[in-house]
Amino acid sequence: MIPSYLRKIISGQNNYLGMVTSHKIDENQMGDRGSKSEILSPQPKRISVKEQRVDGSYFGYYPELRCTLMGLERGYQLKIPSNQFNKINRLFSTHTKSEAEIKPWFITGFVDAEGCFSIKIQQNAKLKTKWRVRPVFSITLHVKDLALLESIKNNLGVGNISKSGEKAVMYAVDSIKEIPVIVNHFDKYPLVTQKLSDYLIFKKCFDIIKQGNHLTERGLLEIIGLKSNLNLGLPVKLKEAFPNVTLISRVEYKFNGIPDPFWMSGFTSGEGSFQVLARNSLHNEFFARFSIHLHIRDLEVLKAISTYFNKYTEKKVTLTEKSAQLQISKFSDITNTIIPFFNKHPILGMKSLDFIDFKKVCDILKSKDHLTSTSVFNQIIEIKKGMNLNRK
Repeated sequence: MIPSYLRKIISGQNNYLGMVTSHKIDENQMGDRGSKSEILSPQPKRISVKEQRVDGSYFGYYPELRCTLMGLERGYQLKIPSNQFNKINRLFSTHTKSEAEIKPWFITGFVDAEGCFSIKIQQNAKLKTKWRVRPVFSITLHVKDLALLESIKNNLGVGNISKSGEKAVMYAVDSIKEIPVIVNHFDKYPLVTQKLSDYLIFKKCFDIIKQGNHLTERGLLEIIGLKSNLNLGLPVKLKEAFPNVTLISRVEYKFNGIPDPFWMSGFTSGEGSFQVLARNSLHNEFFARFSIHLHIRDLEVLKAISTYFNKYTEKKVTLTEKSAQLQISKFSDITNTIIPFFNKHPILGMKSLDFIDFKKVCDILKSKDHLTSTSVFNQIIEIKKGMNLNRK
């Protein structure tokens, strides 16, 4: 249970934190960081996926719209007061693995899963063009993953963390002086998924801003044309204000392979799922499953992940109209490949707790003690109850 003082902070009763967005985030909708792509057993066709790429489309067997969570723009530079930040951080960092130094490729992998590159355009009568333009790089997570977000911020050395709704926190960089740090990172450690196209559009816009051309009508129109192909495209207000703007084609995306094992651990920390499931309706037999569920646009990425682990065949990847899913549940693959890999290249954040529980259950399944001991069998049930979305 969350202590009363933290509940007050999260609910926005504090004067400092009450200035951020009132958009409410339902933990089950957002996906506890333990399981963002949750396959609900025993109904294997009931699938929901958090879509964070390009356009936030509907997809899955039972389509649900999931978009990257963003706070009000005035919240980007709002810092969480240190005393309250420390209260939240102490509570959740005791449950998560937070490292002083995160590998650069981990950050890129995690951003491929959870990051957002956007260009904010707001009316401002004081400016010659009447519009203010701001580049924003952000990551929004459940408040339980505040420690991980703080580690990413400390390693990049720029940006601020603010509250975003009742149950989320957001790390954002929108300072013209600090954005070059973000650009340098992703030029050196390039993104892998379709999000690379978003980054390249973002970078083009920033180049225009750097030169001060966003303060001219021509530069503004060029940025708006680029923004039309970024994330969800142009909002209605901009479409109405600039009906004849020339749209600029989206940068062509080409998948270039998985660059580093720490990219994999970063991406899995955002997109992966470690599950313990019952094999039949009587729940008297269990199996462990590692899975990643993505939009169909990143099918090449998923196929590459499937072959990355011990040369798995593409048969491990299943498709629907708009989604692709990798599932690995063969016990020898789990114990000989998946677990050793993530022991060497650690999962971070709240999902690391799911991985720890996942390993505990696999040790029990390997010993087969649950088949002869009721207490050990019940131990699996209790561990399973506390994983993923059920984690407190």
